[in-house]
Amino acid sequence: MNILRAILAAFIQQWKTTGAGSINLSFFFMAVPNVAVIAWIALRSDNPQVLTYLLVGAPLAFIWNGVILRVGWSLSTELFGRTLEFTLISRTPMILALFGKALAHIAYGLPVGVVALITMFIVTRQLPQVASFPLLIVSLFLVIVGLAIISLLLAPSVVLAGGRGGFFNVIMALGVLVSGFMFPIDQLPTWLEVIARLLPTSWAMYGVWQSIIGPESLWPVLGAWGACLLTSAALLAVTYWTFKVVERRIRVTGILSTY
Repeated sequence: MNILRAILAAFIQQWKTTGAGSINLSFFFMAVPNVAVIAWIALRSDNPQVLTYLLVGAPLAFIWNGVILRVGWSLSTELFGRTLEFTLISRTPMILALFGKALAHIAYGLPVGVVALITMFIVTRQLPQVASFPLLIVSLFLVIVGLAIISLLLAPSVVLAGGRGGFFNVIMALGVLVSGFMFPIDQLPTWLEVIARLLPTSWAMYGVWQSIIGPESLWPVLGAWGACLLTSAALLAVTYWTFKVVERRIRVTGILSTY
């Protein structure tokens, strides 16, 4: 209960902070031009399953870009804002506080996906054709879980990398590619597919594809969900270790006063 309470408190605090100013409409509608182009390209395909996959994946890609950027900089923002001291002196582990903030960033970024989805509908004028909506809902939930864990991993990585400019330009573009948001990862070159298999989002998107085309049995979908959970657990362990490294570095070097 204490863990859930800490995560909820961090979520509420970040939600209030993010929404404290006036609503930035440009943030919510920045995806419209790019999504319109993707939708126009999707219309060139005669395969309704491909169109449906892009209807689902394109909004997720823009959610990815916003969330990765915001969550990735969250720990550095705490350092710049001189608020990390309060987290370090509390009994709540730093990773729990940042996880709650990450969930708030994801919730704040979901409207971007909704706007992107509406744009796709307007351009294509077609409804998605999904073989199994229950399988799709579970797969989408796992996509969000994987997204939260990957973005959380980047937060301490940015600090360790010194917050160098351009860090996210590569991550954001490569992430869309290897997560399978635009097309299934089995269409990638072998070396990129190997990288993609290490990410929970790619396995969850495979579940999305199976739910669209209709699997011959549940085993491929269950296998993808299981692989998603296993890779999520592995990345979560790496994230926990990385946070410990950052916390140790901060305490030993006194970076709080010099960052």
